[in-house]
Amino acid sequence: MLLPVLLTAALALAPAAAAAQTAVLTHAQAVQAADEGRNAEALAAFQRLASMNPSDHDARLWIGRLHARMGHSDLAEAVYRSVLLEDPGNADAMVGVAAALLGRHEPSEALGLLETAGQIAPNNDEIPALVGRAHEQAGRPSQALASYQRAVGMAPSVPRRQALEGARMSYLNRIELRGVSEQFDDATPDSRNGDIALNLRLSNTLRVIARGQVQRRFDLTEQRGGGGIEWRWKPSTTLRGQALVGPDNLIMPESDVLGEVEHTFEGVTWIGSVRRFGFSGISMTLISPAVEWMPTDRVSMALRYALSFTDVGSIAGTEAGQSLHVRPAYRIHPRVWLQAAYANGIEDFENVSIDRVGDFRAHTVSGGVRLTLPPLTTIVAGYERQWRRQDDVTLDRVTLSVAQRF
Repeated sequence: MLLPVLLTAALALAPAAAAAQTAVLTHAQAVQAADEGRNAEALAAFQRLASMNPSDHDARLWIGRLHARMGHSDLAEAVYRSVLLEDPGNADAMVGVAAALLGRHEPSEALGLLETAGQIAPNNDEIPALVGRAHEQAGRPSQALASYQRAVGMAPSVPRRQALEGARMSYLNRIELRGVSEQFDDATPDSRNGDIALNLRLSNTLRVIARGQVQRRFDLTEQRGGGGIEWRWKPSTTLRGQALVGPDNLIMPESDVLGEVEHTFEGVTWIGSVRRFGFSGISMTLISPAVEWMPTDRVSMALRYALSFTDVGSIAGTEAGQSLHVRPAYRIHPRVWLQAAYANGIEDFENVSIDRVGDFRAHTVSGGVRLTLPPLTTIVAGYERQWRRQDDVTLDRVTLSVAQRF
């Protein structure tokens, strides 16, 4: 009995003082306050109730839920574990601890608790939702998909539908189409670019990619094609390789070889890549670290730096260049993201051409929108404006891409 009393007193100390100055709420009134989003008021009320009766597990579970809602996952876990010490078969406490473990990306221990909780409370619709999340973290997308489908069947809330849709988009095959139109402010002819990529899942850990590209630039039409492989080496680590070739190209690369590693840790994705472009008599190697993260569920940010080395022959030697990308995005609707970007140097490594080799100096700003439609279709439309410092030329670019899962 001593441990829960001490835990409850420690968690309630500051809010209890505030609660003394406010109206005393009954258990039912505290639940109503929590349901209405008055979390701080409800937390103070439940902490008062728990301090008066430490054996009131329901009040203590509410304290854990409210701490979790308010972002205090460590405090929430401590409360849930204190309940489990007294009542080892309490399914709600198990679910709370499992949610805290998943917040720390510890899916194995969470799955053990959730399996036991599911046997005790088979109608608890939160359990399959958390099981899906655990399988997703553990790199088992097919199991995650099945669990999310069960959670939606039990309680089809908007967050659960979104989780199911996200799992489907990650798991299924996809085809991507991209079109680009460019216009210069000088006598340079307008250019067009079309890109198609097919990404096929062979297993939970292995995907293959086929890609083709055609471009009309400087009054020349060129093509290239090839493929790649994506291997989830560990649940949090993915390796990628790609090779594209276009023999006799003059503007587009004759060869394009990519090696990349991606690692996710506590919600932050770190990427390191090496890429080599081969042109007629010229080669350029890019070394590029990058990071992507979501500070909140509505904001994402991506940063990339690239150091390039262009070999133009034994006489001219090697020329170095640098590029920097900043890409923020903001979600204004569950299906709509606003995107922006700034690039200093090469702005797009997927469409590098011979006019971007060496110490390419340019500033590029862009904006766009990403829309996800219910049939698992993603549409991205964007506009870019580029100022090239070497030749004092301005470029306007419009991009439209469509990705369909199947």
